[in-house]
Parts: sequence; structure tokens; C-alpha cells
Amino acid sequence: MPVPLRVVMLYDMDACHGPTGVTRHALAQLERLARRDDVALRLISGRITHPDGLAYWESLNDLSRRELPIRTRDLLRWWRIKPWPPIEWLTGPVDWIYCPAEYAVPSRGVRRAVTSHDVLQHLRFQSPKNRELLAYAFGKADLILSVSHFNTRQLVEAFPDCEGRVAHVPNAAEDLFFEPASSRERAQVRADLALPARVPYLLSVANFQPRKNLARLIRAVAALPEVASGELALVLLGTGAEDEARPLREAVAAVGRKAIIRMPGYRQGKILRAAYAEATALVFPSLCESFGIPVVEAMAQGIPAALADSTALPEIGGDAGWYFDPESQDAITASLRDLLDRPEKCAARVAQGRIIAARYRWQTANDKLVQALAAAR
Repeated sequence: MPVPLRVVMLYDMDACHGPTGVTRHALAQLERLARRDDVALRLISGRITHPDGLAYWESLNDLSRRELPIRTRDLLRWWRIKPWPPIEWLTGPVDWIYCPAEYAVPSRGVRRAVTSHDVLQHLRFQSPKNRELLAYAFGKADLILSVSHFNTRQLVEAFPDCEGRVAHVPNAAEDLFFEPASSRERAQVRADLALPARVPYLLSVANFQPRKNLARLIRAVAALPEVASGELALVLLGTGAEDEARPLREAVAAVGRKAIIRMPGYRQGKILRAAYAEATALVFPSLCESFGIPVVEAMAQGIPAALADSTALPEIGGDAGWYFDPESQDAITASLRDLLDRPEKCAARVAQGRIIAARYRWQTANDKLVQALAAAR
């Protein structure tokens, strides 16, 4: 019988609180690695303080794991100053240290794999210091796992030394999104979202960072007569810091009193699935996206997806998407108008979307991860 690949996964379990796409990727890969016969997995996290992180940690009863006495972020800061202790001192003999984010880990022999999630976002929307941190993390890695072909192009262009060390391991949707929501779940989600019983709605699933382009989305959707009159609603599932949420509230206030626009916070699991199932369409106007998990979730649930025509979204949405220039309010409105007025075209693209979504399942992504680690062993 082949010897299992010995893998230690290092991730900050405090990120389980309000998980972003990075954490959803990390947990999905963790859960599948833990079930594999060809992988011997151990998990390491820095000190966990948030109740969500502690609850998830305690649920991993059957997994070999170690919680360090300092926070993960402090450990990573220390390693940037002084690359000591080497990871072997914390893990013992292993084949790979796998970080599902851009962590720089010192090693004396253990091979290191990191996942690159969104190079363009780091370079376009974050401080110049971020480029240095990415370069350092990628420079330490023996293998870089990239979530999309678009991200790979950005990665190699910005950091040419990475070429030859990159493997494509995409994001995906959880299995539950490929199953229908029950009628009870669909009925309950409307109450959860504070929506009238028979009013259709457009759905956004995104945090409130400016790059998600939600203020422009609100104005574009409000230009639809159905929205202005309260016959079609808009639901923004997500959250953000006060300086991110304030412009959205101001945009909502400027729309008019009849419009129904809800900002109920994050939703996950079956509640999120029901929110997709009840929606008329997903609208995803992000200015910078290296994958877009909600696009796959929406397509798997059989609803249309209106998407920005830039960055990675055309790669993920393929022929199923309705595309628009995300920097043009008029273009967003026109694309939604076409989507709402073309039911036969919608049905064809929804069918295509289900086919595309089936390519993005976490077990497939996990198989790609293990294949990449084994090939570079």
C-alpha cells in the first residue's frame, strides 16, 4: 500500500468567524484532506480566541492538531523578522507544510505550498508594503496553488520568478449548493431577509469593500422602474467596517422610500442556499475578483448571474453569465433589463450554468491539490 503523503496544514482558525472566500477555501480543503487515505494530515493554528474558531477547533476531535501559544498573525510577523524556529521544530518529519493563504514559513527541508487567492486585489487596492509581503511568501514557497487562470497570469506577471512553481487549484461551491432548497427553507428565508411574501429580488453576496462596487450597484438597480416602485427588491448579503457600510446606506437612502433594499448581514449554509433559490438573479459587479465563489453557488442553484465583464468573472461564469462594464452604472442597468426581459434566454443560460458549476466542486479541487503536492514531492 502506498505511503500516505505527510501534510501539515497551517492556518489561523480565528478566521472561522465571518469566513471570507479564503477561509471557505481553507476549511473545505482541510475537511477533505482529513478524510483521505492517501494523506496523513495534521493541523496547526496559532492561539484561538474567537468562539467560532474555538467551536470549529473542538469539532475536529479525530484530527491530529496543535494550537500554538501565540496568535497566528504574531507568529507570521515574527517569522518575517527572524526565520526561526523552522517549521520542522513544530511539526516533526513531514513531506509538506501547506498554507491555504499567502503565509511565509521558514523551513530547513520541508517543502512549502501556499495558495494565491487574489494577486490583483493585493496590488491594486492594498498598500505597496503588501507587494513585498507577497514576494516574500511566494519566494519561500516550493509550490504556489492558484485559484484561477486569471490569477495565475497576474501572479506570473507581477512575480516572474514564480513561473514553473504554479499549479491551478480552483475554488468551488459546497456540496449543499448542488442540492435544491426545500420549500420550507425558501419560505423561511424571506422572513429572515425581511422581504414581502411575493416580491421578487435581486441578490448580491459580497463583503462591503469598495472593490465590490456595491454603491454603484444600488444606483444601477434603482434605475429599474420595478425597483423604484417596490415591485422588485435588492438584497445585499454581506458586511463590512463602518466606513465601508456608510456609503451603501447613503446610496440606499437616496433611492426613494418605495424601493425595497435589504442589508441583513452574512448568511451561510442552508440559509444562503435558500436565498439563492428564491432570488431572481445574482448580481456580482466586483471591480477586482480572482474567482467569485458566489457565482458558482448561484449557478449550482439554477439562477441567472449578471457579472462584471472583467478580471476572473468571465472565466468562471463562461457562457452562462450576463456581462456588463462594472464601471458603468448604465451598463449594469441595461444588462439587468435584458436579463429580466428575456426569460427564454435566461433559461438557456441557467442550464449552461449548472453544467459549468459542476466543474467547481470541492472534491475535484481537493484532488487537484493532492495531485499537485504528489507531483512536486
